[in-house]
Amino acid sequence: MKKPAETDLNFNTTNLLFFMYSKRKPLIIVSIIALIVSVLVSLLITPRFRSTVILFPASSTSVSKALISTSGSYGEKGVLQFGEEEETEKLLQILYSDEIRDFLISKYNLFDHYDIDPESKYRYTQLFNIMKNNISFRKTEYMSVEIEVLDTDPEIAAGMGNDIAAMLDSTINRMRKRRAIEAYQIVKKEYLTLQVEIKELEDSLKQIGEMGIYDYEAQSAGLNETYLKAVLEENTFVAEKLEEQIKKLGEYGGAYLFLKEFLENESARLSNLKEKFVQTKVDLEQNLPHTFIVNEAKVSEKKAYPRRTLIVITSTMSAFLLTFLLLIAAESVLREQP
Repeated sequence: MKKPAETDLNFNTTNLLFFMYSKRKPLIIVSIIALIVSVLVSLLITPRFRSTVILFPASSTSVSKALISTSGSYGEKGVLQFGEEEETEKLLQILYSDEIRDFLISKYNLFDHYDIDPESKYRYTQLFNIMKNNISFRKTEYMSVEIEVLDTDPEIAAGMGNDIAAMLDSTINRMRKRRAIEAYQIVKKEYLTLQVEIKELEDSLKQIGEMGIYDYEAQSAGLNETYLKAVLEENTFVAEKLEEQIKKLGEYGGAYLFLKEFLENESARLSNLKEKFVQTKVDLEQNLPHTFIVNEAKVSEKKAYPRRTLIVITSTMSAFLLTFLLLIAAESVLREQP
């Protein structure tokens, strides 16, 4: 009967070290080959440089409401305050827009830069995949947005990072301006129309005023009092004259009261419309940045990828461990054979 030590490998630390020593030649040879291959492969990998932009979203409150509106609350959410998580999510969504992507493709001629055949059937699929691997956006734990660009040219990496940040602002401005134009045209039309209507009301009141009716309440009280006095004094001539004025006041007084009240209401509405008109005009013309740039992209002096030392160490250690495990497996199979 064989002893267990002779039939089975007892892989404790000591036995593993002895086994490793006994197989040192193949382990060393494989490790050296892996070292040489990994060095050669790492040298063939084109280095890439990283540039990063860090920015915070600005508050989404409109400039007109924050600075001009008399009913707005500047202190609650002003234009100088950072945006919240909702604004950060919106920025991330806009960063993935076709407008920004197409701008980069055109400005940096990315088909040539990435060596993609412009006549290829799947040229855009190839291009978009490369851009996805080289350009990334993420929300940080501080609610800021990080734009990271990798490229073989450090100047292009920095340029693309800063251009993305700039295009982010221009894209938001374009989207808002399209809506601001429509809002401005609607308010402008209503404002000008109401001005014309008020001018017509004022002309109507002026015509009634030319008939001697300029303050119905005061005139009515004064004429009635004077008329009663003339009647009591039996002053027929004055009473008849006053009676004519009272009759005229009664004939046009209702129209005067209606026009006066209507004019007051429309004037109040015109005041509100004027404020909205000014607000929409400011929103249309303003081009304030929608982000706070914390760090602009800089031209990197040191490559970010590949890390050749890490590649060599990892490849060599992996080859060593794999060979060692294969030798253990082979030794176990040999020992189990009769």
